[in-house]
Amino acid sequence: MESFDIISDIGEEFHRYRALMEDSLNSRSSLLNAINTYQLQNSGKQLRPILGILSAKACGGTVNDRTISCVAVAELIHTATLLHDDVADKSDRRRGVKTVQAEYTPAASVLTGDYWLSKAMTILVNLFDRQIMEFYTNAVVNLSEGELFQMQKASSLDTSKSDYFNIIYSKTASLFIGAVKSSVATVCDKEDVLMNMEMFAENLGIAFQIRDDIFDYMPSLNTGKPAGGDIVERKLTLPLISALDLAAEDEKISLKGMLRDRKTNDNILVQEAFRIVEKYSGIYLAQQELVKYCQRAEKALSFLEESSYKRDLVTLAKYVGERLY
Repeated sequence: MESFDIISDIGEEFHRYRALMEDSLNSRSSLLNAINTYQLQNSGKQLRPILGILSAKACGGTVNDRTISCVAVAELIHTATLLHDDVADKSDRRRGVKTVQAEYTPAASVLTGDYWLSKAMTILVNLFDRQIMEFYTNAVVNLSEGELFQMQKASSLDTSKSDYFNIIYSKTASLFIGAVKSSVATVCDKEDVLMNMEMFAENLGIAFQIRDDIFDYMPSLNTGKPAGGDIVERKLTLPLISALDLAAEDEKISLKGMLRDRKTNDNILVQEAFRIVEKYSGIYLAQQELVKYCQRAEKALSFLEESSYKRDLVTLAKYVGERLY
């Protein structure tokens, strides 16, 4: 299943969201307009806006202009972080397409990311809603702290499972929460509804990141980015963390020595990490955690009345938790 499989249920609202994105990103700068168009044409799943719209409708609300503004903010912030990340990680491709920093320049990518973030803030300010502003400022704080904590752990090479889950909550789940809670808040002011939808978004966001991290250890999948990228960047994610918990002491010492030595050949490093993950069933163990969080996400939706929108949310949770091997 791809995200576009469920857009038919929210086609009109999704069109309004896309129109707002294009209108918001119209600039006096011809170069910036060209970059914005390039980025918009190469948008990914746009999962956060889809989740926001579906969540608002599943909670019985009628999507309004404020809802559309909220989901646009989520995508603007998300894309801004990607534009910055691609420079920090020196990434040339994303989803099989050249990144802005590769197509243009690293400086252009950073400045475009700044522009998208400023446009998100402009939309938020114009909503005149302190609660929604707090949802997103909390998300941006978490995003920044999560990235820096991951950098810290990539340097010290001592990422524990607890560290890992803190990182992915901050880097991924926090913006899922912002997108869902802000959208629901535009159609419903019941605190119990917001709390349940926050639980859904948190667990789905964590599951989504685990799935993405598993993909990095599955070179047979055509994900649009080279497998093994995380370990080359010294990012220890759940498949490897789970495997290292079971690995022999000499294997742990050997791999960490390779990670510390920046002269280690990337291909040799990736091969050794893949060997340990395969030997100690790291993908299987990560998949178990993935399924657990997807089940929690689905359970959080149990309070909702039956509707096509609830079914779409459940379908998304089941899809993220599907067996990957």
